[in-house]
Amino acid sequence: MRDSTVVDARGLSCPEPVLMTQSALKAFGSAAFSVEVSSASARDNVEKFLQEQGRTAQVETIAGGWRVTAEEG
Repeated sequence: MRDSTVVDARGLSCPEPVLMTQSALKAFGSAAFSVEVSSASARDNVEKFLQEQGRTAQVETIAGGWRVTAEEG
């Protein structure tokens, strides 16, 4: 399922993408949203953070990076 809520964290280094993901969790609650990142370390850190928060994370490759989607939960 693709959602329309996307957090653009491309070009940012950690911990900024994780902090933006944390803010998105607070703002969107249990709704699905995606975080776009441009580095492998940001991808891994965002995915790990979402899993630590009890969310299922799906990762897909996009032009210039990755999209990490937090599934509804």
